Amino acid sequence: MSTKAIKIEEDFKRPWGGFIKFIDNKPCTVKILEIKKGESLSLQSHKLREEFWYVISGRIEAISGIRVNKLKSKILEEGEFVRIHKKILHRAKGIKLSKILEISTGKFKENDETRYEDKYGRK
Repeated sequence: MSTKAIKIEEDFKRPWGGFIKFIDNKPCTVKILEIKKGESLSLQSHKLREEFWYVISGRIEAISGIRVNKLKSKILEEGEFVRIHKKILHRAKGIKLSKILEISTGKFKENDETRYEDKYGRK
């Protein structure tokens, strides 16, 4: 997980308020994920895409690493974000009911995932 290489532009000097720009002129796929309290995504990786998660509401545990036995965990609150590089194992767990803005860059295919663990029995 990385929070360093992300360029987020903020401008709150407008008379009407302001904005946060996450991506500019780059092909991407955008989703809003809802993760229920106590539930989690699969531990997975992607060969073709990177993901950027921005916590819109709630609180999650973001887990990532290069191998199953080398995973690190970080708690993300509303307004915090993380970038997940290609081929990095990752998952999000809902500490509270949470909504996450997910921006995927690179070649997006819904089935571009390798699952390593899944509490719902999916392969």
